[in-house]
Amino acid sequence: MAKAKTKDYFKELKKTPYPLFIAPKPYSFDLNEDMIDMLRAEFGAELVADKLATAIKGKSKADTEKAARAFFTDQGKAWMQKTIQLGEEYSDRTIEVILESVDRQGNQFMLWPHVPQRFVEIAYLGTQNFLKVPIILNNAEVLAYRIPQCALYAAIGEKCGKNIAKMMACSEYCMTALDTVRKHVEMEMLNEQVASTAKDGYCEFYMRKL
Repeated sequence: MAKAKTKDYFKELKKTPYPLFIAPKPYSFDLNEDMIDMLRAEFGAELVADKLATAIKGKSKADTEKAARAFFTDQGKAWMQKTIQLGEEYSDRTIEVILESVDRQGNQFMLWPHVPQRFVEIAYLGTQNFLKVPIILNNAEVLAYRIPQCALYAAIGEKCGKNIAKMMACSEYCMTALDTVRKHVEMEMLNEQVASTAKDGYCEFYMRKL
């Protein structure tokens, strides 16, 4: 008995021309380099340390820490506000997919932890000397990250002295920045610092969604 010939179901399909999908614009999943450069030009570690030196110049030892903390509170807010502005102006495909999902489904819970994490990454990559922010936890309840070998802490030590750096007044810089994120995304969060460079050799921050 002759063997039945196998039918090629795709033979005709292969002959049929089909339109090639062309993306309307190049997709990027990386942070925009111009955005990072602009943030670094305004809030680079050396620049912020220089401003701190001016802010505490001539002050008594008792007033130095108070002045430094007030300085970093103001700077931390300005730093994150600029980060948010640039982050929204220079979008990337990763965050666009998230925001598109929120628009389609109306589920605001999808904003966490992706949107806060993106602002954190932009802020630190624009002011530190590493290429990736070490994320410790990223889940439905907690976003935690670590800052190893902080460039700002080192710059403060060089510009203002090691004793000023060890005060860790710069904690106000990061904590105020995280509070600015909290207000922007309109989420109930508890932000805390669980490790500091002066004591532990690195800083570590937790953002807990309430």
